[in-house]
Amino acid sequence: MISVRPFLNHDPPAIARLINECCNLEAEVSTNLLEFAVFAKTYFERDRFFVATIADQVQGFVHLGSKTTDNNETGTLTIANYLVRESNLAVARTLLEHLAVFGKELGFQRLRIGTEPDRAEYYNGISTHFLNVGIPKTHPILPVLEELGFRTIDSWQCLEFDVNNKQVPFTREQMSLRRTHILNQKSDPDLNSLTLNAIYSHLATSRLELNDLKTGQTEAALTYACLSHSYPNWPAGGVDVIGFSASNAFDASHFEFLLCEILRQLPQTGLSPLRIHIAANDTQSLNTAEKIGFERVITSAHVEYTL
Repeated sequence: MISVRPFLNHDPPAIARLINECCNLEAEVSTNLLEFAVFAKTYFERDRFFVATIADQVQGFVHLGSKTTDNNETGTLTIANYLVRESNLAVARTLLEHLAVFGKELGFQRLRIGTEPDRAEYYNGISTHFLNVGIPKTHPILPVLEELGFRTIDSWQCLEFDVNNKQVPFTREQMSLRRTHILNQKSDPDLNSLTLNAIYSHLATSRLELNDLKTGQTEAALTYACLSHSYPNWPAGGVDVIGFSASNAFDASHFEFLLCEILRQLPQTGLSPLRIHIAANDTQSLNTAEKIGFERVITSAHVEYTL
């Protein structure tokens, strides 16, 4: 018989094993890493983490985002992670039924899996494949959720550039920007938001700023993060772009320049590839990244379920 209960203190080892079984990871996720990236977060709430068991053995779980991710205007609860062993339909359905009751009692009408990368509260840095930024189209849980009634409402692309296999382009436009601007690099920058600072507190973060040489004004900035520089024993792996900001309208030349500058720094760190998540409808950013040489490696679906 399948039972669903709230998270208990002894669950992390079983949750870590389930994640390792279900997800394509750069390395094995230990219990300590899971504590570091998920359960130690100040906003983690055990009553928003539901565990499915059979004979007291963990078979799956659903992890809701914190209350700050609840969208009261649209009546939507955001799911940070939804995994079941061997994508078992019965376990997935039982978890969904439990979640539906929970959501309706709070007055919500929808469930959503997938959010923008800078709003994904948990699991960041462990893998680009985690469901808090969408469900990879190749993940076996997706057809199970579709059978249960989830429908795709959005799509994101994960692109990467491996500096070990490609040459970073250097264009006339980049040369021109170097003459009129200066670069400023900040380690562990203030992300200007209590929420973002908490989300990325477990990661080594850096920001590369493009400043006008005459005025000193920051015209664009790219923030990126790496787990291997912040967590012991995690192998040297990729670096993830977690945000791009501009003082005015989006400028593709600024976006390209900052991406290429980060790529030029990577060989000194031993880290690669550089990864970036871009919404499928953001054609300008996608075209700019692909012009540099980034390749699409994962298409993730954002899905929604009506209660």
